[in-house]
Amino acid sequence: MMRRVLSLLGIVTLLFVLCPSEANAQSTQPTTHQLKLVGQTPFVGPNGTFTAELSTGSLPANAKLSLVIYGPVTTRSRLDRTIAGEQLGNALFSTPSVSINSNQTTLSLPIKDQWPAPDNGTVLTQSGVYPVSIEATAANGSRLDSIVTHLLRLPSATTASTPLVLATTAVIDTPLGVSREGSPQLSDTQLQRASEQFRILASTSATPLTLAATPFLVQALAESGDSSARPDVQTRQTLSRPYVAIDAASLAAAGRESVITQEYSAGDNVLASTFEAAPDRKMLVLDPSVNGIALDQLARTGTRSVVLQSSQIRSSTVTDESAVLTQRFVIESANGTSFAAMANDDNASSRFVLTTDPILGAHHALAELMMLHEEQPGANRGAAVTIPAATEPAAMKEFLNGLSTASAAGAASGSLGSPVLQPVTLDELFTRTAVATTAQKPVVREWTSNDPIDLGTYPALLEQAQWNMIGLRSMLPEGGELITPIERTVLASAEATLSSAARVAVIDNADQQRRTLTSAISLPTSQKVTLTSSSGKIPLVITNALPVTALVRITVSSPKLEFPDGTTYEIVLSPSNTTRTDIEVTTRASGAFPLDVEVSTGGGGLPVATSRIDVRSTAISGLGLFVSILAGLFLLVWWARHFRHSRRARALVATDEPSPTSGG
Repeated sequence: MMRRVLSLLGIVTLLFVLCPSEANAQSTQPTTHQLKLVGQTPFVGPNGTFTAELSTGSLPANAKLSLVIYGPVTTRSRLDRTIAGEQLGNALFSTPSVSINSNQTTLSLPIKDQWPAPDNGTVLTQSGVYPVSIEATAANGSRLDSIVTHLLRLPSATTASTPLVLATTAVIDTPLGVSREGSPQLSDTQLQRASEQFRILASTSATPLTLAATPFLVQALAESGDSSARPDVQTRQTLSRPYVAIDAASLAAAGRESVITQEYSAGDNVLASTFEAAPDRKMLVLDPSVNGIALDQLARTGTRSVVLQSSQIRSSTVTDESAVLTQRFVIESANGTSFAAMANDDNASSRFVLTTDPILGAHHALAELMMLHEEQPGANRGAAVTIPAATEPAAMKEFLNGLSTASAAGAASGSLGSPVLQPVTLDELFTRTAVATTAQKPVVREWTSNDPIDLGTYPALLEQAQWNMIGLRSMLPEGGELITPIERTVLASAEATLSSAARVAVIDNADQQRRTLTSAISLPTSQKVTLTSSSGKIPLVITNALPVTALVRITVSSPKLEFPDGTTYEIVLSPSNTTRTDIEVTTRASGAFPLDVEVSTGGGGLPVATSRIDVRSTAISGLGLFVSILAGLFLLVWWARHFRHSRRARALVATDEPSPTSGG
């Protein structure tokens, strides 16, 4: 039955996709009659009054309303048919017709458990789920519109009845949007809706409940200045959730299992900060994307108990559907790790979103749960139901108010009865629910999950982005406030509802944020240095425009320079300042040549800045000096010999000349 409801929803969705023109044409036509439920008595005691408040919309002013109650349904499959307006059975009583009152009209049906019947009412001798048809008729008696709800008649206060332990999990989530720049975002409408949901939870805080809120949404709400997500005192059990809704199976298939852990860890930090209480990691409500491999990864972070969708339980292993919903069992992950498990009542959960009348959907869900109680009486029976994220806030409020009435045993209807539902937290559900056994051993059920999808280039881009973040954190150990927004963007890129192109856009946005940070560390664009000796120091000035200290690695290289202290240097850059460091060098030759400088994060994992320094050396090398000395010696010897030969020549000339006296 559960699969039939979900299959029907899938078929309707498929038809809408395949026939958009017809569906859109019908949706644009105004609805002539809009009979909707505004409010209803959730549970009625044996001697109470059932009331239904209705919005009559555009019904004619002379239209009339009446209420018809039918015999109780005995199975959930029959309940499914009556919700669809079929197989209502034999009519037990019809109230007198009343004229509609403005746009809102209230109908009442008094009931008793013994004859005589009350005025304008009837006798219901047994508890159960009674279909109620509310019809709008024209002045000529023709039917204009109708809806089907249910009167939930409680057992008498003296009847021995054990209530069904019920753990309700409210999911607060919304699909992530992406701006033109690739920034993950939520609209004002989405934030307002989430705020309303949190306020409803606060107003029903007396009813035990479990909260499963997506951290990205919680964080966005808090950062917008809305305090609705921050309760005065956190009394609800809050489950651990990934930072955004992820496709765990597809990430695992792409070799990115570590991302699952990172998403949950980041989500826990957000929830703990906002709710001022750490979320519960031992217990999770799983979506169908979590497969056996992903469950192994969650086990490493402490998960021991899970709630599956009932549609994930293999039908071949189910002999009693209602028993599957009301008893604990065991499932195993890919490596054989055992988990305590409960099946979410998908039938009840689907009622919140299968109708355009949110209040009516809430009461259909209550009817499903009471019917489950009727089918599975006895001690140690429990059930889990999830209020889907797509549920209208009004339906959430109506349902939770109904649970409050259920625990008060129908006091709001004017008479007490024996309660059929007992609200508890998810943690209590596992404690108080019996374990299904076979041969005195816990039943191990086979379960299914969604098949992984190909994520394209995203896993590789995600891996590179994560490496970049490691490098950035090593460079800015005190830069948490600067790095956290980039980390959040990377985490948000894993949102399951995003298209492949949108995921890539978010990764690109994170990379742009990262480059904005690293570009704040810079080298001079041009620098010239002249060396006048064979060894010296080249000054290197690095600017850190960031408001925090940066740890960087400098790597230098040159074809004609040697570095006595090595080619790499780890230095600390002061915040909002320039830092000078001197590079010891020796020259191999005179002339002009480049010195390449690269600044990277600590460990050299992420390039930050590069520059080229033009170096000119006027120093003489060892060989040059040797040649110069030889040349000098040669010139000196040559000059000495030349000088000596010149003096001798002059001396000979002076000796050979005749004496002036001897010539005359």
